[in-house]
Amino acid sequence: MRPSPVVAVAQHGGIATRAEILDAGVQGIDISRAVRAGELIRVRRAHYAVPEAPRDAVSAVRVGGRLGCVSALASYGIWTRATPVAHVTLPANAARLRTNRALVRTDEPLTPDRALTEVALHWTDVPFGARGDESAWRVPLDRALAALPRCRPHADVAAAFESAVQRGLLSLDLAQHLADASLPQRMPPLVLGGLDGSGVETLLAMELRALGVPFIQQVPFDGVGFIDFLVAGRLAVETDGYEFHSDRAAFVRDRRRDEDLLRRGIPTLRLAAADVIADPRAAALRVVRALCALD
Repeated sequence: MRPSPVVAVAQHGGIATRAEILDAGVQGIDISRAVRAGELIRVRRAHYAVPEAPRDAVSAVRVGGRLGCVSALASYGIWTRATPVAHVTLPANAARLRTNRALVRTDEPLTPDRALTEVALHWTDVPFGARGDESAWRVPLDRALAALPRCRPHADVAAAFESAVQRGLLSLDLAQHLADASLPQRMPPLVLGGLDGSGVETLLAMELRALGVPFIQQVPFDGVGFIDFLVAGRLAVETDGYEFHSDRAAFVRDRRRDEDLLRRGIPTLRLAAADVIADPRAAALRVVRALCALD
């Protein structure tokens, strides 16, 4: 039984080149049949996608590039602030886009001529011949991180690097070395700690440091587990994201944790992740006000 071209493409993250599919043992005629059957989409010459492929990645390949910067980082599971457009890198020596077709956001099913998203272009990718066995639709993690300081503010850059460490994709030493080499002179240096559980925690931690508020992170308590922040040794602060607190069981568990801490004389302030992202300084000032109320 011959290998399935759909499976071959799926193994590459949903988008693959013809060469990658053929390397899996698929025959060219099977690729053509899969396209005619609607099982694969021909994104551009010698590039194919499954209908479920990420829209931003399809858009990147359609114009002749790859996902880079914040969009590539999001595809690796790195924390980034949401962006309405796909960030696409093209080789610096690319003469023009592969297509001038309008790229519009839509929720309709992916077909060869629609269901793409708007793109922001970065002419910073390596030449096609220098990619080796890299992905056809996104740049490597280290290059996506290195590009971020040219596109995002200091706090977001710190959050992304901390997220890469927290997810185990980079060691703390390697992340620090990459950050040191990537930050432009206009940007303050990053001192990574590897303790932030999420990008939201990074944003709040940076503001607390700027305000001179003492705290330690990821503090363990018997019977409670780790808390995000212990501020001045007497206030617990948790940053709640909806994805982790969206059911009754999570709600009950958090309240029991709060009660256990309160019995030890440590009240808990819970900050919605969305509030921290929207205004980190305002969130940090809420921590300061809560701390003052304990005096």
